[in-house]
Amino acid sequence: MTSKDVSLSWHDLTFDIPIPRKTLKAQAQKAQVEQQRSANAASADVEKSAKKSESSADGVPPAATPTLTATNLADGHRRLLDSVSGSVRRGEMVAILGASGAGKTTLLNVLSARLSKLGNLDGQVLFNGKSRDPATWKRTVGFVEQDDLMFGTLTVHEQISYSARMRLPDSMYDRQTKMDRVEDIIRMLRLEKCRDSRIGDARTRGISGGERKRTSIGVELVSDVSLLLLDEPTSGLDAFAAHSVVENLRNTTKEKNLSCLMTIHQPSWALLCLYDRIQLLAQGRVYYEGPPRETLAWFDSLGYQVPEGTNPADHYITLAENPGNTAEGAKRIDHLISAWHERARSGASTPAVALTDASQTKRSSADLARDGEMYRHWPASWLSELAVLTERNWLQLIRDVPTIIAVVGQTVILLIIIGFAFFRLGYDQGDVLARIGVLFFLPINSTFSVFLPVLAPLALQRAVMKRERSAGTYRTSSFYMSKMLIEVPSNAVQRIPFFAVLYWMCGLNPSAASFFIFLALNLMQVIVATCLGLFIGSVSPTIELANIIAPLISVIFLLFGGNLLPSPPPWFVWLRWISPITEI
Repeated sequence: MTSKDVSLSWHDLTFDIPIPRKTLKAQAQKAQVEQQRSANAASADVEKSAKKSESSADGVPPAATPTLTATNLADGHRRLLDSVSGSVRRGEMVAILGASGAGKTTLLNVLSARLSKLGNLDGQVLFNGKSRDPATWKRTVGFVEQDDLMFGTLTVHEQISYSARMRLPDSMYDRQTKMDRVEDIIRMLRLEKCRDSRIGDARTRGISGGERKRTSIGVELVSDVSLLLLDEPTSGLDAFAAHSVVENLRNTTKEKNLSCLMTIHQPSWALLCLYDRIQLLAQGRVYYEGPPRETLAWFDSLGYQVPEGTNPADHYITLAENPGNTAEGAKRIDHLISAWHERARSGASTPAVALTDASQTKRSSADLARDGEMYRHWPASWLSELAVLTERNWLQLIRDVPTIIAVVGQTVILLIIIGFAFFRLGYDQGDVLARIGVLFFLPINSTFSVFLPVLAPLALQRAVMKRERSAGTYRTSSFYMSKMLIEVPSNAVQRIPFFAVLYWMCGLNPSAASFFIFLALNLMQVIVATCLGLFIGSVSPTIELANIIAPLISVIFLLFGGNLLPSPPPWFVWLRWISPITEI
């Protein structure tokens, strides 16, 4: 492999994460117990041996040291990756395999620059022979997550086309060119049959799992990335769908001359042979890298032949597992790793090309200018992002028929109950109190009936936004502004008939001026509740926390809004000033 062929390479990557104090203490105590148990076993062996022969205790072999000890935890860190090196060529598809906890996903996150800031990372990652540029990297690489985070109400074509419209620069691609690229991706991934089918979700049936995964891949490929990273793209798929996804990826990699790297879990041998090269990890260290078919000869030479009727891929992964934390398992894993590293040192294998900034691939000035234009700045203007996101949110709104039916049903039921409960109020003392009651109840209803519908869909939408923002698709401000442009008018329009009918059913002041003031104030309350719900949902770390905070704030505003507590204590006066219910 020459430096000219290499798109991505990583060298001596080491990653440690801090261990919480409680966990560290518990693990240290466990290690001491294991050491004491081993010492007791050794003493028992000494006594037994002394009874059978007069040989000295010095002849007793030392007890096996457990894998986890108090000593190796003294620094308070856990090593997830240990001197891992590798590379991916252009037009090549490489898979990272290993048992659970081997470090596959950690390595992929390191390479994609999506790693948590809590750990310590050493080593070097190079792309086209140069260190990654943070300003351009996230739009250079496509990352397909294990979970297919997409909106179920959109079609396959819409999902990919929205990605193209926001991720391809307007200055370099006109609308027709973007749509032509979308059609090319659909053809390349064999999605023609489901092109106009909705993706579907838990409530409505949509496309198959394999088609969903290929759509997720298309969302990334349409942006003309140079490197494609995938986290277990075959998880949850049957054998046929998994083979179809990987075969499509292989063909796409060759056709577009991409560099494709993915983690994969428990593949069949036929599936594994579709890859150009594989890298096997155990406890964060490499114990094989090369063509999958050459694994047979390599592991045979180490004495680990594949049993008859066993999937070779499963066999090689199982070799590096040690669920019982036994000395025999630890010895086997160390043998696998040391044997491979010895081969690498001898020059029989070259897992990675040592690249430096000086040995980077030669690229024309036109290519560099194109990359600077395409990746360094936002692909689209803020207004273009807003227009596309607003259109997407509008389609989601009008196609979510179950939610529309639920909202209409809720409005009708509340209208009937409230309208007839306060039907044609008079002006005696009892009816005056009832008028105060209905005027107090309406803001409560407006607040709580808006908060939950606004917060409910934000769980998926925030997850999608996080994925799209990680790829540099759009700005956070344009996302939430588009939400407001759809949510605020739709919530207001939905409640105009409710307030209008209820006003006349309750027999409130029959003058037109009073009616429009009533309508305007209640619509303002709906707008404030909608904006407040979006704000709480956007700043809360989780939607679960937002669902707790929103009612709390609503109750505080209601308490100090003027009806329940006309004269609040001086230290709570400021709450009355900021309560949107005060003027109602």
